[in-house]
Amino acid sequence: MRTEGKDVWVLVPPPLPEMYGFLPGFDNILAEPPHGVDPQLVFFFDSGNLERSGNAVRTIATHATIINVDHHPSNTRFGDINVIDPNASAVGQMVMEMLDHFGYPITSTIATSLYVALLTDTGGFRHENTTPRALEDAARLARLGADPGHIATQVYKMRPETTLKLSGIALATMRVEMDGRLAWAKVTRRMLKEANAVMAESEGIIDTLNSIAGLELAILFKEVSNDLTKISVRSRGAVDAAALCASFGGGGHIRAAGAEIEKPMDEAVRFVLGAAKEAILAASPQL
Repeated sequence: MRTEGKDVWVLVPPPLPEMYGFLPGFDNILAEPPHGVDPQLVFFFDSGNLERSGNAVRTIATHATIINVDHHPSNTRFGDINVIDPNASAVGQMVMEMLDHFGYPITSTIATSLYVALLTDTGGFRHENTTPRALEDAARLARLGADPGHIATQVYKMRPETTLKLSGIALATMRVEMDGRLAWAKVTRRMLKEANAVMAESEGIIDTLNSIAGLELAILFKEVSNDLTKISVRSRGAVDAAALCASFGGGGHIRAAGAEIEKPMDEAVRFVLGAAKEAILAASPQL
């Protein structure tokens, strides 16, 4: 796309989240810049570290000016300019404030995209980061043209059949340990093939795990390759999920975080579960 005579690209690392295909401008998203283009200015949104942004962007970032806009407390401040607000429920809120500051009107199209950012980062306004500020911003975006009912339906009630099948297969691997304080499950490449799904479709499984009554920590292991396993972590107890993931080179929020473990799935499971059990006992030992 172009703005004021300059080319602007929206890049998202593959696989692109097709569940958000209803968003205005989704078809303009690219996995990498057009051939022969060498961007000199790169904005990173909602990325706690450079490693989360894909190979194409990392190559660009070696010589481009980087503006890093994020709300993760564990952000590594990798930008030339870092705009970090850990009190924001979503980066969409920060973008709202920037648009207001520079005098750009928020159209109904922009309001829709910003509302989705706010809705999803608060877990449908169910997570602890659902602050008065978040609800006030959501109400304002609704007044500006975002349709809360339609958006909620598209985000939470329009899942492909493959997503539900993958969820069922993965949840069948669920294990609950430490008298119900720890739950974990796996998503392997074989499961993806069986469900005819892609890894992006595993997004909601961790939240299902985290719904178990009495749980303190939920972990989902995702097999990316023979030697790389990703983890998603959710905490409802005293364990800091971001701190736990930081010990593996990841990060995030106190209640929701993630990391990449350069180990095969089975080895990563043993490695991470050992650290998770230690963290649970250290944070809230049973009497």
